[in-house]
Amino acid sequence: MTQEIKVDESFIKNMEKFREPDKSGGLIEACEKNVIVFADHMLGFKLYSWQVYFLNKIQRSIQADPLGKIKPQKEFCAITSRQIGKSTAIAIVSLWSAVFNKYPGTLSNNTSVLISSASDIQAKKLLYEMKKLIKLGDRYMRNTYKDENGEPLFGKEFFSELLDDNEPNNTTTITFRPHDAELHGPYLLKESKSGSTIKSYPPTSSVLGETASVVIIDEAGKSDKITDQFFYDYLYPTGNSTDAIRIYTSTPWVSSGFFYRMVDPDSNYGGSPADVVLFTVDAIKEENPKYYETVIQTVDQLNADGKSDEVQRAYYCRFVKGEQSYFDPESVIQMFTNDYQPIFAYGKPCDMGVDFGGQVISKTVITISEMNEDDEVRRLFHRSYEVGKDNTLVEDIAALLKDFNIQRIVVDDCPQGDYMIREMIERGWNIHPMNFRSEKIKKYGAFRSTLNRGKIQSYEDDKLRTEMLALEFGNTSRNSVIQHAPGYTDDLIDSFLMSVYFYVQEEGGIEFYDWQEEKMDSEERNRSRLPHRKSAQSEFTPFQM
Repeated sequence: MTQEIKVDESFIKNMEKFREPDKSGGLIEACEKNVIVFADHMLGFKLYSWQVYFLNKIQRSIQADPLGKIKPQKEFCAITSRQIGKSTAIAIVSLWSAVFNKYPGTLSNNTSVLISSASDIQAKKLLYEMKKLIKLGDRYMRNTYKDENGEPLFGKEFFSELLDDNEPNNTTTITFRPHDAELHGPYLLKESKSGSTIKSYPPTSSVLGETASVVIIDEAGKSDKITDQFFYDYLYPTGNSTDAIRIYTSTPWVSSGFFYRMVDPDSNYGGSPADVVLFTVDAIKEENPKYYETVIQTVDQLNADGKSDEVQRAYYCRFVKGEQSYFDPESVIQMFTNDYQPIFAYGKPCDMGVDFGGQVISKTVITISEMNEDDEVRRLFHRSYEVGKDNTLVEDIAALLKDFNIQRIVVDDCPQGDYMIREMIERGWNIHPMNFRSEKIKKYGAFRSTLNRGKIQSYEDDKLRTEMLALEFGNTSRNSVIQHAPGYTDDLIDSFLMSVYFYVQEEGGIEFYDWQEEKMDSEERNRSRLPHRKSAQSEFTPFQM
């Protein structure tokens, strides 16, 4: 479990050693070796101790074991409070990497930094912060280092003169000059053949085809924007060929998505492959008490307004149930168990839920569940079809009916499944259509109530866990809405819900069913779907076990 790193007097004292420049060489050499010294002595920016700690970890990633026996850490996560300088830390390490060509990984032997954030505007804002640091660095170098005649020792625009006039330098790109040993010496832009770059991208497929040696995601936990598809399919491959350094920073948002799994705050995924650090708003208390008090005033106001979840998430770095999250994350996490695996044949009574997919995004899913003697609902089995590839669905259900003691089949009463439902009815199966438009809120409420009582179980399934954690609840001017967060789906949970349709009760009450009467009602509903022919009624017999 990721623990908060306390920034007290002892921690601050321990970080001081990383601020000391190596005095065996000159200023440029010392700054090339140490990103903290670079920030202090070339940009005139003193970092917080928490920033020193995090950036030192990243810096050490290039100091590989000379014998090659220890592979350096390549992925880094910083979970931080708002307003304590995480964007500044990203900007400084990006500039340091490019100015000294610290992570060459392309054919041109240059460092390529790729930055993305929750939106195009936020990504460009990060690049703008770097450009401001370049101007601040120009001024600091000009005013701090002078020769005996009072003239700037490193020129009037030290950093700006490292930029390439013939290559893009705009709102999305910073391009440095290729290395010229005579002009730049042995450390600046070291051995870069085409000039290092820093580029910003929105969280879209626009990054496809890019190659990066440093990959940075700001607000990586904002999973409605930084989706799993963007991370795994679009962004991650940009750093594969270069064995890139990968840096993810964010405040916690929801208990789902790649960042949540990467951080693994509750040790649900067997630990994180990344080096994870966590710093709350208290990380700046000792070093900047005046600013800290200003931030705490905001915290106090949010608490007074009843937004305690927002405070815990944004300032104390806890993955809490947000205002829009439908399920309690703790209840979801506790639902999954290693006590049993998916079952492929079962003789006791159980029900099946079928959620019909579409042709673009949503998938068709079958789920089989039971209620055991202890009134616990158990998910026994599921099968998911690729989009548009469910042509064998009815035959697959027929095969499952031989292996499982299915009592009822609850199906999604939607247009795309209508012809399949008709075929199921014609086969004499006990079909119960569920209308999501009219029943979704009620049945999801019953499911959640049963879940919160600890009465629902499932075998381990990361995809279902992600869907449940990403499910959101909201109110429009006309009705309440339960839907998946942008970039996610709800096929697995919808199918699971249908498979337990008769096992869960509405919140605040218990429902009793007369199974014989219910069966007769079902038969009557199903007859209405059959073609109007004389033999339809005589041919139909509900599926019996």
